Amino acid sequence: MSELRQDPTTREWVIISTERRRRPHEFDSTSSSKKDAVSNLSEYSSDCPFCLGNEYLSPHELASYRTFGTKPNSKGWWVRVVPNKFAALSLDYGNNIASNEKTRGINTDFTGYFFPRAMEVFRVKPGIGTHEVIVDTPKHNEQMSFFSDKQAQELFLMYRERYLSLNSNPKFKYIIIFKNHGVNAGTSIVHSHSQVIATPIIPLSLRNNISQARFYYDEVGRCIFCDMIQSEIVDGRRIILRTDDFIVFHPFASASPFETWIAPLSHEPSFANVSVEKAKTLGVVVKKVLKGMYQALNDPDYNFAFNNSPIADEKEDYYHWSLRIIPRLTMKAGFEIGTGMSINTAIPEETAEFMRGFIKNL
Repeated sequence: MSELRQDPTTREWVIISTERRRRPHEFDSTSSSKKDAVSNLSEYSSDCPFCLGNEYLSPHELASYRTFGTKPNSKGWWVRVVPNKFAALSLDYGNNIASNEKTRGINTDFTGYFFPRAMEVFRVKPGIGTHEVIVDTPKHNEQMSFFSDKQAQELFLMYRERYLSLNSNPKFKYIIIFKNHGVNAGTSIVHSHSQVIATPIIPLSLRNNISQARFYYDEVGRCIFCDMIQSEIVDGRRIILRTDDFIVFHPFASASPFETWIAPLSHEPSFANVSVEKAKTLGVVVKKVLKGMYQALNDPDYNFAFNNSPIADEKEDYYHWSLRIIPRLTMKAGFEIGTGMSINTAIPEETAEFMRGFIKNL
């Protein structure tokens, strides 16, 4: 019989559908033709803006880790950051937006919301923010799951550096670091890359997380995420990897097959609080998990994203950051779209056991 499970961090319900259940090995996501196409990529592509030697095809770099003595926007780098050419948000809003909004009859007060004069129910804000691309590797055909430990460490050090460079800007309220891998995950360029977006608002879904976490902290005096992690450790069945610093598990109320959380064992509200050494360790842990998924699920498309406290609450005790990996193995259908609830056709206890069999040998 199917069961309803509640996520303790959001109080949202998930249907674990045993009637429509698929065994973990049945989530083979990739055709052999796609996998062959990926494996046949060369180390360099002449028209790829992220390849070593093609720096002129991308905007001027914001940061990089490179060989001493080499110049920005030239060869010699191993991790590189550039503005996104097609940015979702930008700091360059100024007069152009003001001019456009005036023609639409909208009050352009950049200190707050826009209110259309005729219909004040519609609220608008300028798209203030920043959108950066982190080029994970100089090699066109190198996936994160096959990075060296050193390359994974350097990438996560850059994540930390970019986060800390943006969180002091008073215009920003939230920063998200994320990665899309594969067409079904929303990527348009094969070359491995990550993205960073700083927003002037706190997303509504995060507001719900915050509300539930605050309520639990006020009522119990502890962090809900810390208590959830301890419960996962006591249960043990959904844990796929544990190190001195991090725990990797499939949540009790996983919303989709093989949903994976990576969280620090010590209480940390934000990725901003992570030390250099722990950032390096995290890079190796994420690489190991992604390699396990590559082997277990035949190179699935996936998204991963950091879930942090808002910038203003980076030192508050009620929240606990995590990195969440979502393999794109199923699609939302009418029920999910209409209700906002998820139906998971895989049982987390089984998927975790399946993944442990691959990761223990890496």
